[in-house]
Amino acid sequence: MEEERLNRITHGLGLVLSLIGLGALCSAGTTRSLGAMVVCLVYGLSLVQLFAVSTLYHYQPTSQAKSRLRILDHCAIYVLIAGSYTPFMVLSLGGWRGWSMLIGVWLLAAFGIRYKLVHPNPFGVLSVILYLAMGWSVLLVLPSLFAVLPAGAKLWLVAGGVAYTLGVPFYAWQSLRYSHGIWHVFVLLGAAFHYLAVLFYVL
Repeated sequence: MEEERLNRITHGLGLVLSLIGLGALCSAGTTRSLGAMVVCLVYGLSLVQLFAVSTLYHYQPTSQAKSRLRILDHCAIYVLIAGSYTPFMVLSLGGWRGWSMLIGVWLLAAFGIRYKLVHPNPFGVLSVILYLAMGWSVLLVLPSLFAVLPAGAKLWLVAGGVAYTLGVPFYAWQSLRYSHGIWHVFVLLGAAFHYLAVLFYVL
């Protein structure tokens, strides 16, 4: 129960912050264009849905509803990864590289969600591999992306990727006490770092 309390607190905090952050993103997006506003909504809502589903899942007692929410929780990770790519690929990189990368990542997210719905095992190696592959596939366009990003954006972008990746061993290490809560902290950090890059450097 103590572990679940930590899980609820960490991503409950993430939910509150992401809701506040969504408002800030939309406010910033309106000063640019309709397209930027749509991008902000996609990215901001991808954050909100992840923390909302995760918080609901960890509030549920063990039941069939909890099992269903666990599946949605895992699917929400795919949405967040693709959502996090969206502002960088559309507003920063653009062109055929940006749009090709964006379409590819969203297709991978759709595949991952479909796979999870068909194979709803609590911890799947393929799912973790796909999470990491989606996240680090940015390396395919990194030189082009770094050519247009300010130094601060590069720093926060890399820091976010590293934070997410460092959390994966704790996500997999289920026998370690509080491992899932530690994973949540790394997710919070990764999300926060990428958010700072988007809000202050991409928009």
